[in-house]
Amino acid sequence: MKVFSAGLVISTALTAAALALATPSVLAQNLMFGAYDPRQQETLWSEAISLQDSGQHSEAIEKLKRAGHLSRINEGLNAKSQLPYLRAEIASHRALNQLALADERQAYLSRIESTTIPSGPEKVEALLAQAEWHQYALLQDIDEEEESTARMGKAWNFYRRALNESIATYGEDSEELIPALEGMVRAQYLLASHRGIGAAMPGKMDRDLRNYAAGKSTFKRGLSVLVAMQHLNRDRLGVSREIQADDLIRMGDWAWWTGNRMNAISFYQDALTLANGETLAVDTGEVSVSEQAEVAVESDAVEGDIDSSIEVTEATGDMVDAVAPQAPITSKDEESSPSELVTTDNLALELAETDGEPSENALAELPTELFPTFRILNAPVALPAVPGFGPVLDIKQGEPAEGDLVVSFNISATGKAINLERIQFPVTEGARGPERVIRRLRKMRFRPVFEDGEPVESERMTWVFEPKHWAMPRATATESST
Repeated sequence: MKVFSAGLVISTALTAAALALATPSVLAQNLMFGAYDPRQQETLWSEAISLQDSGQHSEAIEKLKRAGHLSRINEGLNAKSQLPYLRAEIASHRALNQLALADERQAYLSRIESTTIPSGPEKVEALLAQAEWHQYALLQDIDEEEESTARMGKAWNFYRRALNESIATYGEDSEELIPALEGMVRAQYLLASHRGIGAAMPGKMDRDLRNYAAGKSTFKRGLSVLVAMQHLNRDRLGVSREIQADDLIRMGDWAWWTGNRMNAISFYQDALTLANGETLAVDTGEVSVSEQAEVAVESDAVEGDIDSSIEVTEATGDMVDAVAPQAPITSKDEESSPSELVTTDNLALELAETDGEPSENALAELPTELFPTFRILNAPVALPAVPGFGPVLDIKQGEPAEGDLVVSFNISATGKAINLERIQFPVTEGARGPERVIRRLRKMRFRPVFEDGEPVESERMTWVFEPKHWAMPRATATESST
């Protein structure tokens, strides 16, 4: 008579139960490798990726969950080997629009990443990806108001931690800081929209509440990040004049978006100065990227806009405490009135002292030196024109189909769609129709066309929109204008 230990009996029973419940493919793998053999992970991964490529995301999720389970059994609950499985699973949940499940897995992913990834490039990428998820969740408007405020803090803090880590890894003078700074700019647009400042945003984020008192402080915080990026590009990376002009345009876009029209025009005019081959005044002050970007952090924490309970600093790369940013460099036009000039020495502080009105404190212009010219601001641009954000409305390229919406309009000098004409207007059954596209178009803001340094009304534009924008699976009829 043979005697078996209790542990062996239990192990055998569990294996038998697992085999009985397994699908045919899993059963085959178990028989080939053993129920918990780590070699199964590679096979499951290959099968999951193939399923994802063919759009079978539910089936892929099951494969990825099993691969992650094997990873934890063989290497421990915090095994780093499960990270690719978690990330791929989240991608499939997003593809299926299962955003609540994706959010749960994202939180788990963040915990594993924080314990398994050391400082360095991989850490930077992980922090940026976490921030991107919270940005996406905000744009999809998956939270209630209170939860949305907390998520706003998470998005900002992950981008800020990514900047800290980037500085620690690459140094203050590296182009590798740009992705984190770009993310911080996007976070400021999200915060502005959350407060009801600005206009229509991409995705489903649509806040009706308008907080006029927050406009000035919101502008200063976002500007500090844009100034940090400008100084990095111009002073550290030595970028072309075209990129320098683009940095000034983006400052103008932010001012335009937040309702600071006079400041916006000054930034746009400085960009035009560069485009016309002229020279702007030179700022000789040395201020670090981290110092310039940090001004947005403390003011947000003080006002309670960002969840300050989240840990945002690490042993390496901690930012300097909040300091006001230096303002972008501007040229001084002798014919400009004082109200048209942007401050150039510590803009954020002077705006606070002058109740938002620019002062005459502009730097002296260098002797004129002509450079090659280039064209800018000659066509309207839908805002926010920020890398990493999709368009507010997707425009169809090519000839319109019978069921498409076709409209023509002008962009006013103040950046709004005006004189709107319905060239082709589909008639739909049901509550959702193309009117929702027109309403959204009216809520959009545009960078206007400039002529002789001033914003003017644009020429006629025609946009075509596909039925996906109103998304009702019904037959449509089309009416055309006469």
